Formats: sequence, C-alpha cells, structure tokens
Amino acid sequence: TPNHPNTYNLSILDQFMPSIYIPMVLFYSFAQSSQANIDSTITQQRLKQLKESLSQVLTHFYPFAGRVKDKFTIDCNDEGVHYTEAKVSCTLAEFFNQPNFSSLIHKLVPNQPIMELATEGYTAMVQVNCFACGGMVIGTLISHMIADGAGASFFLNSWGSNSNFSHQDAFDQFPNFDTPFPQNNNNYACPHDTNVMNLCGQFLNEGRVAMRRFLFDAEAISRLRAQGSSLTVQNPTRVEVVTSLLCKCTAKVFNANFGLERPTLITHAVNMRRRASPMFPKSCMGNFAWLALALIMSSKDNKVIMELLPDLVVKLREAVSSINSDFVKGFEGDEGYAKYCEVSKELIEKASSFAATTTSGVNYVHFTSWCNFGLYDVDYGWGKPIWVSCVADSVDDSMFFNAVILMDTPSGNGIECWVYLNED
Repeated sequence: TPNHPNTYNLSILDQFMPSIYIPMVLFYSFAQSSQANIDSTITQQRLKQLKESLSQVLTHFYPFAGRVKDKFTIDCNDEGVHYTEAKVSCTLAEFFNQPNFSSLIHKLVPNQPIMELATEGYTAMVQVNCFACGGMVIGTLISHMIADGAGASFFLNSWGSNSNFSHQDAFDQFPNFDTPFPQNNNNYACPHDTNVMNLCGQFLNEGRVAMRRFLFDAEAISRLRAQGSSLTVQNPTRVEVVTSLLCKCTAKVFNANFGLERPTLITHAVNMRRRASPMFPKSCMGNFAWLALALIMSSKDNKVIMELLPDLVVKLREAVSSINSDFVKGFEGDEGYAKYCEVSKELIEKASSFAATTTSGVNYVHFTSWCNFGLYDVDYGWGKPIWVSCVADSVDDSMFFNAVILMDTPSGNGIECWVYLNED
C-alpha cells in the first residue's frame, strides 16, 4: 500500500450515520460460456482474479482494509478485509424458484449481524458464492462509518474495473478520502441533543419485522408519473412518484390497522454530492447523505389520506429541495461543525414538534434510494449482474424502524422496493 495516514479521522457526517453495515448482493450468471458442462477451472480462475483485484483495489481504498478503532477513527493498518468463499449446491435458477428466496439472501453475505453496531473490527467484508451452474453471487458488507451507499457502489465498480482486464480505464477516478467536512476528534464530539441518529432512535419499534418486495416496471412508472404530475411538479421523477405512493399506502394502513388518527412522518435520505455547486464527484468517499423531512396528515375518518398523489409529490420535492448548494456549503470548512450542530438540532426539534401535534404521536417511515448508483455496471470480467439486491438480517425479533429501500431494476427504468415494516 502506498504511504497514507495511519489513522483516518471520520467526519461529522460519518459520525451522524449509524455504525452498521451496508449490504449489497450482486448476482452473476455463467451465460458467457457456451460449454454444456461447467468447467471448474474457470470458476477457480475467476476466484483468483477476484482476490488479486480486490487486493490491488484496497491499496487505493486503504481505510477499507483497516479496522474500526472507535466512533471517531479508523486504524489504517492494512490488515485487509474479511474474505470468504462459499459453495452452493443448487443452481441460480433453483435458488430463484424458491418461494421464499428473498428471505435466503442473507446467507449470501458474510455471517455478521448487519444491524449490530460495528464499533470495532472489520470495515469491509466479502463473501463470494459459487453456484452449481457456474454462476456467482458476490455479497459485501461495508461499514456505514466510512461510506454511504453511493460510496460503497463506487468501491464495487472500482473493484470490477480492476478485475476486468478488458477495461483500459481501470481507475480512471481514484477514491478521494479528503472530506470537505470537519473531521471528528475529541473536540468535535457530537452533543447528544444534536446527534441526528436520535431522530430515528425515538421511532424504533420493538417486535417482529416483515419484509415485502414490490416491483414497479417501466409501464407502472409511466402511469404513476402521469398521475403524480401537477402544475407545481410537471415532470416528477420515478423515485418521487414511487416514494409518494408508498407514503400514501403506509399512512393508510397505519390508520386502518391501529385505529389512530395520527400523521405519518417520513424521512428521505438525500445524496449531497449532487446538491453541491459544483457537484462533488462520485469518487468522494465517506458519508454525504442528509435527511429530508415531510409530514403526511390523515383524514378525520381514518379511511382516506387527504393528500392526493400530486400533493405528496410536491411535498416530497419541497423537502428534498431544501437541501441545496447553500445547505451543503454550510457544512464545509472550519464553520461546518457549528452549522452541523445547528441544523441537526433544528431537524430533531422539527420532528419532535410533529410528534407532539397529536396525543397519539406519529407513525414513522424512513426512505432511501439506491437508484442511479451504477450497481448494474459492476463488471468483474464476465458480464454485468443479472440482478442486484439489498438484504437485511433474517426476520427476527429485534429493535428496528420502518424502512423502505428503492433500487434500480436490471432494465434501469423501473424500481424495486424492499419494504421493512412491523409485521402487523
């Protein structure tokens, strides 16, 4: 590894993120070979190629090869990632034909509780799964302390470019770990009342979480965009209309199931790289996400949500638009820490005031979008993935908050939704 700092100091935004792992699972078929019988030497060659290219890419992503030291720092000791190879006795087709295959995906990532606080140990973990058909599934866990979803995707694409020898542009962009935001040290400890994680923490559920997966194809997206358009937002994005529809549905079911007249509070993660002026390049590592906040009011009869789909789209657009270039600029430089504390406190107070609007409180759902991250472009030399998935821990009793993850479809013009709610 080239010379680099022995200690990587986390930024204020890194500390704001939960110290959990980001799971990403990429499925690859063996369709590139016309052989009737799978040649094990090809699999072994690909495994060797994956390991060698991973070692090479980690020399540039040096914090990924280190260890979490504490909530402020990463020890960049070059000890490497946790790497596992697994053999799966069935084919990919047989796996997908399982009626509950979505609940089995967690077996394809390293055996580590994803939602467990990763305050020490590995910052990155990899499991390569070899299926009987010759297909491969690469499951990764990246610590949210050193990268957000966009950063983790950039790492996977860089690894793919390094592995794919047909790419002449490997490392056309090197990762940049020089964050524009103040880095944490003992003087920049986040006060309790300005730690944005307390915002989500106050809405934690206790019980059994259930997952459902919904697919919106291009035709469904087109219909939704037509239904969700208005004079204010004439051309809503696919993320805006799908998020708005799911907000409407979850708000209705909360009120129907629990018989409470209370609003639904949503937060939506926003990638600030695209909000800066000029935009931060996708090679910027660390966390660049912030939360947009919106409140959905219920009707008095608890049967119909007052806001129509266009109204919800407008409300979401307004919430996200508040995170603009001036907002991002405020977090940068020497004054960034004070601005972070100020904005964080305002966000928490706003959410708390929403919760106090009714005696029964509010329902809460967190949305995050992985769309346009380029995960379907990750090519290790034998083609692009046939499917990309996120995964949470296997369904079990735990502390969790209601969450929705939006992902691209293989075609790139649809959205796949992973919805995690209380089993009720």
